[in-house]
Amino acid sequence: MPRTITLTLPDDVLQPAQRVAQATQQSIEELLVTALQAALPTLKGLPPDVIQNLTALESLNDQALWQVMLETVLLDQQHRLHDLLARNQEGTLSDSEREQLAILQQQADLVMLRKARAAVLLRFRGKRVPTLAELSKLAAPRT
Repeated sequence: MPRTITLTLPDDVLQPAQRVAQATQQSIEELLVTALQAALPTLKGLPPDVIQNLTALESLNDQALWQVMLETVLLDQQHRLHDLLARNQEGTLSDSEREQLAILQQQADLVMLRKARAAVLLRFRGKRVPTLAELSKLAAPRT
């Protein structure tokens, strides 16, 4: 259910928002709602265990969120996933390999979603989010 709130925006936020709203022929309210939805995407439609995992990140401190940003899929799992994906394109997977592929994809997806959510939360806390190059330097490959 939509709620009405009153916001006081600094000029350096309001003026560019007004320009974009005018250029896109939207009200400032519509533009700000769209911007907020893009900045903190809904978890609607995700499986309940994934929603629980992602919402649990909200209570972590900044250091713990940085650790989430450094999470990676284990190297042997990356290789296995790559192999299964290639063989899937060739149409040579057994039923058990298809099941393993689905599990590995879900695990990799969860790592990616956790990292993205941690980045959003850090940004909402006013922290600078590292570039991919910076993350690569910090994250050593796990085996």
